Amino acid sequence: MTSLSSPITRRAFGGTTVAAGATLALAACGDGSSAAPNNVPSAPPEPVGTGTVVATTAELAVGTRLSVEAVLTQCEAAGRQAGFLLFRPNQKSVLAYSAICTHQGCAVGAKSPNDDEAFYSSCHGSFFQPEDGKAVAGPARGALERFAAEIKGDDVLIYV
Repeated sequence: MTSLSSPITRRAFGGTTVAAGATLALAACGDGSSAAPNNVPSAPPEPVGTGTVVATTAELAVGTRLSVEAVLTQCEAAGRQAGFLLFRPNQKSVLAYSAICTHQGCAVGAKSPNDDEAFYSSCHGSFFQPEDGKAVAGPARGALERFAAEIKGDDVLIYV
């Protein structure tokens, strides 16, 4: 009588394990779609407390984006430095967002590889609209967190 099963080799076991792990990792990244219920941009919060100067209006011209860092002052992580993204849609206003991708917490930069006017996370290729922080491409499914920001004189302030 012959056996229908044969002993599994180390190489076959290793290959199967790697293939299964890669499949699970890709599944965790999603289907590349950004359409999800949590992709609704939040309204800009009102400035509260003391703002932190992070740039000047000369550094952030109308229609441009900028990556900045500031020390957190208003949350349980107060005292820690964090990254933020700025966008100046017009002469009188500025929008501020967290520079942390909503997909897996990677950094988001102010410039994309093809400089197409989007914020970009190079870890997995997510793009975000600077007008509202909404995820528009890649595996990210949520809009970037918003922060209060304003222009006072020649200074750009964020409230974090």
